[in-house]
Amino acid sequence: MANERHNDARGWEVDSSTRQSVHPYTKYSPFRTATSTTAANLLAIDRGEIAVNWVTNPRIEAADITMFTAIGSAISRSTAQQSVGTASLLTNPANSAAGEGFYWVAPNIGFTVNPQHITVQCEVRGASASGSVKIQITDASGTELATSADTNLTTSFAQITASYTVAGSTAAAAYRIYVVSAANHNIDWYTDKIMFEVREDTNAVSTYVDGASGLNYEWTGTANASTSRKRPAMSVIRGLQIKNESGTSAEIVYVAFDTTASATTGIPVLAGATYESNFPVDFRENVSIISASGTPTVSGVVWGVNG
Repeated sequence: MANERHNDARGWEVDSSTRQSVHPYTKYSPFRTATSTTAANLLAIDRGEIAVNWVTNPRIEAADITMFTAIGSAISRSTAQQSVGTASLLTNPANSAAGEGFYWVAPNIGFTVNPQHITVQCEVRGASASGSVKIQITDASGTELATSADTNLTTSFAQITASYTVAGSTAAAAYRIYVVSAANHNIDWYTDKIMFEVREDTNAVSTYVDGASGLNYEWTGTANASTSRKRPAMSVIRGLQIKNESGTSAEIVYVAFDTTASATTGIPVLAGATYESNFPVDFRENVSIISASGTPTVSGVVWGVNG
């Protein structure tokens, strides 16, 4: 910051409140990784984006695909190709007209005086590098409200997206996702990672969410048969347990909080030893590690909260 001075120091740190000091840990980040003589972060604080996916079988892992409705095509669950998991939705267009594929109907979007932004996304892959598809947002009758650009199919998965803003004070209504051929063709394609989200804060397309995407992701009910969400990640580091798995005495690992680890800034963890913070700490930037020599493996967990 330009012209920053020493008497600005009161703004450089956050004093933990009594409430924060007794807050139970609600976040964790396990690790097992090789270190090196170059400092690296075990964890860098990033709450990440909070997002919700309304599609109930978004990665087509469940055998039940009745939430998707074929239109001018035949659809089936296929394990031949997938972007995530083990399956995707195979679409075989009838080659009679453009607009053949499938659609999914969202629950009603409720009334609010604020604008609401619908974003939809999926990934598609052609059975061959030919033909084109698009993703659309429609009203409950299938009237197009927004559409993506036409996407030429290739033999790799590619993301397609669209967005639409529901004006404030619009009556509650249902909307649809359509994934359909952009022009008449008979090329089969696979669809995976289907997402429908409604937000009031932004019309940007979120990173894809489902309950099996990793730490801080969860299904709201039965796996692959319910909506899913991305919870905020850790924003305050409150504890650390780390074991140096090396048996070589020279392979000391140095651990540092909110700075870059080195032999002078780090807490030494000797070969075969474990360091554990025995009182709740309060750091808000990173946990950094570096080895004195070699590439010793470290394992453990960072504990924290979403402050």
